[in-house]
Amino acid sequence: MRQSDFRVGWRLLVRQPFQSTVELLGLATGFAVCFLLLGFVYYSFGYDRDVPERERVYVIKHRLNFIPQPQWMEYTPFALREVALRSGLPLEASVWWPHKTMARLAGRPTELEVTAVDPAFERIAGLRAREGDLTQALTMPDGLAVTRQTALRLFGTAAALGRIVEIDGQTLQVRAVLDDRPGNSTLQFGAMVGIGSALWPDQERQRALSNWMGIEGRIYVKTGPGVSAEALQKALQQVIDQAPWQSMATPEMKLALGGRKMVDIALGPLADAYFDRSVANTMGTGPRGDMRLVLAMGAAGLLILGLAVVNYVNLATIRTLRRQREIAMRRVLGATTSRLLTQFMAESVLLSLAAAALGMLLAWLLLPLCSELLQRRLDGIFTPLSTAACLLFGALVGALAGLYPGWLARGVDMGAALAQRSGETAGGAWLRRALTALQFATAMATGSLALAILWQTQFAGKVSPGFDPAPLLVVEMSAGMEDKGARAFRDAVARLPQVAGVADSRNVPGRDDGTGTRGSATVKRVDGSAAAMPIESVGTEFFDVYGLSALAGRLFDQRFDKADSGVDGADERNVVVNQAAVTALGWSSMEQALGQRINGSNWRIVGVAPDIRWHTLREPARPLIYMPDNGGRLLTVRMRGTPSAPGAVDALVGAIAATATRYFPTSPPTIQRAGGYHAQAYADDLRLAGMLAGATVLVFALAAFGIYALAANSVQRRAREIVLRKLHGAGRRAIGTLVGREFLLLTTVAALIGLPPAVLGIERYLAPFVERTPLGGWAPAAALAAALLVAAAATARHTLAAMRISPAQALRD
Repeated sequence: MRQSDFRVGWRLLVRQPFQSTVELLGLATGFAVCFLLLGFVYYSFGYDRDVPERERVYVIKHRLNFIPQPQWMEYTPFALREVALRSGLPLEASVWWPHKTMARLAGRPTELEVTAVDPAFERIAGLRAREGDLTQALTMPDGLAVTRQTALRLFGTAAALGRIVEIDGQTLQVRAVLDDRPGNSTLQFGAMVGIGSALWPDQERQRALSNWMGIEGRIYVKTGPGVSAEALQKALQQVIDQAPWQSMATPEMKLALGGRKMVDIALGPLADAYFDRSVANTMGTGPRGDMRLVLAMGAAGLLILGLAVVNYVNLATIRTLRRQREIAMRRVLGATTSRLLTQFMAESVLLSLAAAALGMLLAWLLLPLCSELLQRRLDGIFTPLSTAACLLFGALVGALAGLYPGWLARGVDMGAALAQRSGETAGGAWLRRALTALQFATAMATGSLALAILWQTQFAGKVSPGFDPAPLLVVEMSAGMEDKGARAFRDAVARLPQVAGVADSRNVPGRDDGTGTRGSATVKRVDGSAAAMPIESVGTEFFDVYGLSALAGRLFDQRFDKADSGVDGADERNVVVNQAAVTALGWSSMEQALGQRINGSNWRIVGVAPDIRWHTLREPARPLIYMPDNGGRLLTVRMRGTPSAPGAVDALVGAIAATATRYFPTSPPTIQRAGGYHAQAYADDLRLAGMLAGATVLVFALAAFGIYALAANSVQRRAREIVLRKLHGAGRRAIGTLVGREFLLLTTVAALIGLPPAVLGIERYLAPFVERTPLGGWAPAAALAAALLVAAAATARHTLAAMRISPAQALRD
């Protein structure tokens, strides 16, 4: 390509500013979306890439097979660290032991999470201090390492080296300042100390490091060259088979295990940690990704860019057809086929490069919104390399997009063009129709899915959970009821004039406790068979505060039901079961279950509670056992009066917050509406619906430009036919029907392509829900109606022009 080719291309773009702007914005939007989504893919596959030799770094996982719902967990007993170090294999091991602490600076308290690690962690994770000595920070009892962001939060400056801070009554000195952790890292921390830190008494430290039953953190291992993960896993499994868990196995437990081990051990490669779905949503794992979803997002980015290119090719083809006389004159003057093709490719590359640059700017502006929708910190995707790659990709896309208009220019018949009888071939016209139909099919598919997800999510959020959440607030405290301050705070809240009742519990309906196992026990049915039964530990006021009445018997009463009764196995413990548990345990009626002991336990049923929804609408009401408990750190507060009264909720929230400052001055509790937990459970669905809706709007816009170009070409190509029909008596309605029939057929074909996969996708999405919105089946019809409306709006201008065309003018032209 010559420099003159780009000058000619620039003049042509400037000569038709409207069409050039449409082409530029369409391509730029496609580049912006593609860049963001491909950046998200690169970001996701780059997790923990900053760790040197990450393929030799593993996190030890364990699975307790003797509990009703076993699941792999990265939080493991720290005793396995010593087992790994004594395995005889060349390796380094370190615990990862996060603690919530209270730091004081100039008497000002602030909550801080401090992670304790072995000094070997510096080499395992490849950490480097930007200031100071990290080895000293991890080996000296008063040592502390902080990231730059933590230093700014604590001291107001990143120059924190040597600063003194009091944490949990111990004076520590900042001996190292580190760079902030990348967003795509599973090793996130703000402050770090060694396991020998003065923060923890030696007795507590030794107990934690030798504990076989606790799960307070992770263990990272870096193997030496040539050491296989299988050899280390085998060594760990051999020891854990003899651990204290084995002595816990009762005959019933062994029978339920069915030959499985009590505890399984595995090694999770750090390189695969982000996509390890086996530990997702368990204690301490943090956000984890789904590889299929990530790849689908990347494919969606490429698809949207492809549709934007199709839109550009459609518009560029119209431009080429209008320039046929110019092209014919150039060929008469000696322009070769290769020169014409080069010229059109140069024009396309020029516009595509400009679109890529503009797309980068749009992507940068949309980055905060994209990060919020994807729930990931994507601030590291803009680099000189990624910018250069995007511009290079833009040039490549431009060259490819210019091939078809250039091919049309190559095939222009000079005589016919000069006589104004030349045009696009029938095959080329059908190809562009097919590509436009693909755009509409994609828009209808994504639109159907977006509407179905949105309507189902709204429906699920409004379905009654079995109680009225409107007058209920939930207060999440940093301490449980075993703490004197927490008990005093509960009593103080109960005395507030706006409060009708307060109940404490370990969990509340709709809230994800983050364990993944949903604490449960194995009980026996009436016939002696085993059943896994979830257990909810609640205060004796729980049912009164939630407005629930017994279906049979009675619910908890603080006069008779104590949290510590029956814990030694000698006395009976009163429990309440829900209606589903009565059937699951084998009783034919609720009355028959009253007063009965649950087989094989000292739990006596005193009442049956109604089934309420503890989890999402994707799960049916499950059998459940309620036990009295006074160790929870969640308070459910019932409002007095009408919660819909203006300002009533805000006034109560303010009163609770003011009360909390007296009992929790350094760690104020969080307060939210009880119904908010169920809404949070569908947050991911709403984000997905939002992304699909955005894609739908974008693709519909591209399809509208594409069908606009087709309508312009169609009316131009059929002008003489329209005139002849008018001369034979055809009215405006008949002409409008003639022009509109082509695009109605195109939209119908697009519906046949796009709606069947959308219906299948909707059915797959709705399959787990036990209740469905009645609007779900109407989503494809709504998407089809939207497509027809867009097609009608995009073709209206040229349809009206065809209806008003002057026979004399058309025949003269």
